[in-house]
Amino acid sequence: MAGIFAITSHSTDRQALISYFINSLQMLQHRGKAYWKIIMDDLVSSGIGPFPADRSIIKSVDNNSNHRYMTGLGYLSKRTPRFKSMNKINVILDGFFVDIEKLHLHPLVGNASNADSLYKIYCIFKKLLVDKENPEKACEFLDRHLRGNLTMLYEGKTYSYRDSTGFKPLVSGTDKNKSINIIASENSLRIPFPDMNFQDIRPGQLIKMDNEIGQEKILSLPTTRTMIDPFEFIRESHVTATVDGKGIYEIRKRIGKVQAEFLSAYSDIDIEAAYAEPDYPRPMTLGFSAEYRNHLPKFDLGEAIINDRYDDSDRMIDFSENISKNKMITSGKSLKYIVKHKISHKKIGLIQGTIQTGITAKESIYYLRKSDVKSISVIVSYVPTVDGRQVGLYTHNRELIAHKYIGRVPSLEELNTKISKELGADKVFYNSPSILSKGIGISEYNLWFPEWVRFLEYDKR
Repeated sequence: MAGIFAITSHSTDRQALISYFINSLQMLQHRGKAYWKIIMDDLVSSGIGPFPADRSIIKSVDNNSNHRYMTGLGYLSKRTPRFKSMNKINVILDGFFVDIEKLHLHPLVGNASNADSLYKIYCIFKKLLVDKENPEKACEFLDRHLRGNLTMLYEGKTYSYRDSTGFKPLVSGTDKNKSINIIASENSLRIPFPDMNFQDIRPGQLIKMDNEIGQEKILSLPTTRTMIDPFEFIRESHVTATVDGKGIYEIRKRIGKVQAEFLSAYSDIDIEAAYAEPDYPRPMTLGFSAEYRNHLPKFDLGEAIINDRYDDSDRMIDFSENISKNKMITSGKSLKYIVKHKISHKKIGLIQGTIQTGITAKESIYYLRKSDVKSISVIVSYVPTVDGRQVGLYTHNRELIAHKYIGRVPSLEELNTKISKELGADKVFYNSPSILSKGIGISEYNLWFPEWVRFLEYDKR
């Protein structure tokens, strides 16, 4: 999904505002987001890769005679925006839309009836909230069609709404002097800004910020059913963040522990060591390995053996990934390197956060085979990815390796067998919704999974 950020300042210190702005976006870019967009009043800047330096943004702001407000939005994404209207409206989205087929018939859609879904929703939401001054109907409308968070900048004021299921995290922060107000897609910003007080925005809340009153809660819809995005716990949230009051790092360790409990008791897994690939499943690997030692005392307590381009501090994750793929295709070489003496002639468990197209896993398996391992079992911390919205792609991506098996396999055992043949692995072990939910510590009923995946379990359970 996206990383989103909004800020309002009561002071006239533009340099301080922009410093907060850029540092916040850099902290949120750990999610592997390479496309960025910055909106400050009439000043709009976007690009791919690193952000511009603080000084260059301050210069742009100072040179912009139309700049009236100390308010801004920041947006991060794996790719350029899906909706063309983002180029002309000041709206940022972290999530996806549902039930949008009949939006063109809405009585308030006006001349947006032929536009993309984001523009339709923006026009209707703005008319209800601003023109008709009816925040309750505006939020009810948004709640029908949004899974996640939406933030709009309009006439120097920001309006941020978190849908009533609480699907994506959203937090607000205020400094001690109440001169800086922040809304962001996670609370890891407490690391660079220890003097700010962060708290969760409740599901169903609409928050308004401007440079006169600061932050104001406009409305709270009643919360019905919590429906959290499980990918926040696997990959999206920063390892230092908390979601629903739970620390991400400890949750990831527990996800690995619970999966090891299950696989060691109910499966035909046969491994001597487990290693993280890419880097972000390291906590899962630690939890998995510590638990697996109860089953096999000599189990190797490693973290990562394949050192590659993935890292929470790597702000160019998607671009270096393409470089690695192209290098492998053209020269047979990779950005990866493997410490061979630790894995030669061993049965390896390769712990992946998720498998999407399978390209990364195939590349890793190729280099592991060259290192003379005895066998490779791929252990996936996440459930099968069959819908792009599971991992922030916003659409049904039919290139996902598990997508073709929707409705064709009734159990994870069968899916594991078919995917292992495609990847060239000896074994594949996906996580199931019930096991993943147990690891996260949240009821499966309160986590969002695509319909087919939700009921895809191990026969041996």
